[in-house]
Amino acid sequence: MKSKNCAVMIVLVMLFLLRIPFSFSQVQKTNESDVRNVLEALIDVAGVSFHEENVLKKIQELLPKTVASTVDDNMNLLVKIGSGKPEIIFVAHMDEIGLEVASINDDGTLTTRIRGGSFTTIWESKVVKIYTKRGIIDGIVLPRKTYREQSPAPHSRNDIIIYVGTDSKAETEKLGIQVNDYIVQPKRLLSFGKNRVCGGSIDDRGGCTAQILAVRQLAEKKLNKTVIFAWVVQEETGLTGSRLLSNTYSPDYVFAVDTFVSSDAPRDVKYIGYTPLGKGAVLRAYDSSNITPLDSFNKVRRIAESRSIPLQWGITSGGNDGSVFLSVGSIDIPLSWPGIYSHSYASIADIRDIMALTDLIAALAEQF
Repeated sequence: MKSKNCAVMIVLVMLFLLRIPFSFSQVQKTNESDVRNVLEALIDVAGVSFHEENVLKKIQELLPKTVASTVDDNMNLLVKIGSGKPEIIFVAHMDEIGLEVASINDDGTLTTRIRGGSFTTIWESKVVKIYTKRGIIDGIVLPRKTYREQSPAPHSRNDIIIYVGTDSKAETEKLGIQVNDYIVQPKRLLSFGKNRVCGGSIDDRGGCTAQILAVRQLAEKKLNKTVIFAWVVQEETGLTGSRLLSNTYSPDYVFAVDTFVSSDAPRDVKYIGYTPLGKGAVLRAYDSSNITPLDSFNKVRRIAESRSIPLQWGITSGGNDGSVFLSVGSIDIPLSWPGIYSHSYASIADIRDIMALTDLIAALAEQF
């Protein structure tokens, strides 16, 4: 009985120790201004799921000229560094949540479809940008029909109707608006205090930024393994880009690089997903699609410690791009930075966490 109690105590102590963020005095390689500049450039570009081509072009511009990139048949962007085994893939997604024009109504308004998951209320009465083949058209999402009532009906997908200042279908079509044009709210990177930033599509332009800057660190290095950096399409609508990529690649390890939805917000409860902003990158131990093996979990910790990279860990719901590679035998080790208000146009991150994530990616590419 004593030995059993001792074993339980050891497990409890281990769990307690694991819950503490692994913060160290970081030997920082990533420049803060580089993170801000790349992140700002990517957030300025709109790329709703199924419409990522401009994000892809921007990433190609931001990559070092000394590395070759390729685009596969599914519009995933790939950079390969090194050769040999093991084979490692880092995956970040280019797409963001948004809308598409589903139909043009007789009164000139637009019925929409949602691409990606979000609360429909983030669209109500907001200004939007409609991306057409002839240019960008401004519009506004109408308030729900019951908005004047004392207890208006709950907002739904059917309430996301856009007004573009016309009175007929013919007038709207003359503007160049067509079915399947994509729509986002105006977005730009805002600064909060010294270290925090806010903006739409930080999910997953933060991950895209970290991978771009990691490639810059690794571009001139000779790696004795194959490291592939992938920027993929259509994550928000079902991990499609990664799923198609897994038809071609079966890496030994895959590191999905994406937001960790943190509860470090003023009105959030802290019983799940609590990873404080500003305390470092996040190693996702468990989510709805994957459990990171303990040996891999600890190996990432050791590498982070050897480079003095601040690292914390967390448990959350949802899935990640790496999970689709499990079926081809890969080990999925998701990496993140903590973010709050994800899938909104007020998403907040801490630049220091993306800096740590960048350095962690570069370290893992060299040492894992």
